[in-house]
Amino acid sequence: MNPKDKKKKQILQKKPLQTAKKNVIDKWVWFGLAVVFITTFAIYFKAIKFDILLSWDDNLYIRDNSHIKDLNWENIKLFFTKFYAANYHPLTMLSYAIDYKIGAGKTFIYHFSNIILHILNTFLVFILIRKISPKNAVVALITAAFFAVHPMHVESVAWVSERKDVLYSFFFLISLIMYCNYIKLQKAKHLVLSVLFFVLSCLSKSAAVILPLIMILLDYYSNRKFNWKIIIEKIPFFAISLVFGLVALNSQEGAIQNMAPDMTIIEHISVISYSFSSYLLKAFIPIHLSAIYPYPYELGSTLPLTYYLSFLFVALVLYLVWYSRKWRKDIIFGFIFFIITIILVLQFIPVGCAAMADRYSYIPYIGIFFIVGKLYERLSSGEKIYLKNSAKYLIIALVVGFFIFAGITNNRVKIWKNDDTLFSDVVNKYPNCSISYRCRGVFFKSYYAEKICVDDNIKREMYLKKAFSDFENSLKFANTINDKERSYYELGSTKGALGDFEGAISYLDKAIKIDSNCSTSRNNRGCARYSMKNFEGALIDYNKAIEINPQDAIAFFNRGKTKSELKDYTGAIKDYDKAIRIDVNYISAYYNRGAAKFYLKDYKGALEDYNKNIELNPQDLDAIKNRDIVKSLLRDTKK
Repeated sequence: MNPKDKKKKQILQKKPLQTAKKNVIDKWVWFGLAVVFITTFAIYFKAIKFDILLSWDDNLYIRDNSHIKDLNWENIKLFFTKFYAANYHPLTMLSYAIDYKIGAGKTFIYHFSNIILHILNTFLVFILIRKISPKNAVVALITAAFFAVHPMHVESVAWVSERKDVLYSFFFLISLIMYCNYIKLQKAKHLVLSVLFFVLSCLSKSAAVILPLIMILLDYYSNRKFNWKIIIEKIPFFAISLVFGLVALNSQEGAIQNMAPDMTIIEHISVISYSFSSYLLKAFIPIHLSAIYPYPYELGSTLPLTYYLSFLFVALVLYLVWYSRKWRKDIIFGFIFFIITIILVLQFIPVGCAAMADRYSYIPYIGIFFIVGKLYERLSSGEKIYLKNSAKYLIIALVVGFFIFAGITNNRVKIWKNDDTLFSDVVNKYPNCSISYRCRGVFFKSYYAEKICVDDNIKREMYLKKAFSDFENSLKFANTINDKERSYYELGSTKGALGDFEGAISYLDKAIKIDSNCSTSRNNRGCARYSMKNFEGALIDYNKAIEINPQDAIAFFNRGKTKSELKDYTGAIKDYDKAIRIDVNYISAYYNRGAAKFYLKDYKGALEDYNKNIELNPQDLDAIKNRDIVKSLLRDTKK
């Protein structure tokens, strides 16, 4: 046989074997992906039994937000024209309204939606990495598997308020997948679809604005030649980023700047370096996780040594990443992906009450896990036996690591059961964290004392005292003026609940001295004065609260109550009217307006209000009794 023919025969014989081997690998990959989905769902499923948090944004987005309770065009318009908790994310708000409609207000639906979105995102991560690195499907499986069960991602899934995280990521990943299709096929429809999903991502969370930079990174990794075409095709994306970036700045202007402590330049650099180092280390060693990572309590003196050393650690990591360019682009690509997607939250401009947060790692860790996956690919494709053995050991280690991470995540999910478990965990890890004491104290006061133990005076007082103790600690460890103001406010509110109205006024005076434009402090001091029968003083506070916030339904309601005590029933009805216009489901406002109309002998008007009250709360026995009285009076009038 001719040597050339013999060589061709050998090649023809090898191809079917290679194809068979690839098919076996692909089957194992899809089996592995199924295991990842099932494990992820099993880990997070317990969260559907959790309530939404009493504070920590859940109250602003869901619990106290009447706009999500009626899915109509007026409220949908509000989602797209109004800021919520100093954020602009209309699609996220719309998703809450849809959940409320589907689940009839039950809290399980919010958690279930987050879980489903996270699993969908896991699949999209798999697809995206397959597009970026098509040679070996195991790379995509490794990246998706650790994305799915990483303990740092619990916050984004188990916390209902982080719907914006999983929702923006959903559209963000689809946009990148469409762009990968465009790079390969050069069809305009894929670029248009990428733009569309990018807009949807920005409408879910402003963090999506960094997508054009990731697109440039994909151009680099795909060896696209830099020319005018690449620049022109990015113009719509950068324009969208600019618009949504300006909207985000406008939404947060003045909202959270005073929550961050003052720092020197050295302290600021140290905090940024420490946070960056922590994100990297926790990707591989996810320990000491917390809902809040407060700024170091030692600010203003000497920080712990680790803060200063972290700058050297970051410099070393950056040097090693740069050095890796001599081999391949994989490490450069994965690490720059991580940097681009996390850079906006590294506190270069210090805002908020925390130096870092678990949720900020949700998209960035894709880059880190991609590097790990490519390491396996490099080892497994090597011809030398020691490389192939190393690949086997690595995959075993990764499987073990996957289930270790799954176990840690399983335990971490339980922490998010309620405010008590969540903030007690923070207190245990950071005993000097002011805000954790305050949030737990709010839960003791507003949940246990005012809802669970409302008819048990002994237990109610016990939880109020526990709340007061937490607020004292919150004040003790306060390191910003905002922390002090909120602590004084909560101390005053709790004193009022305990019946010590003079003590309440004393603490609220201090809160108002710090922030004279806080309507809630004015409101609560008005309530304390009202309870002491100082109705004129209460009116002064309510008037000021309404001047500060003309949309404060509670202030109008309280002023209406006070006017009723002063026998100004006509004025009281006007205030109740305003409270109801602001919040159409304000049950107590209907009840009190009915009483005011009753005193003015407007029995038909009183009947309408009591009917509305009972419609909103069929178990309100006082409203039912008063309605019966009004009905009997109307019958006498007819006679």
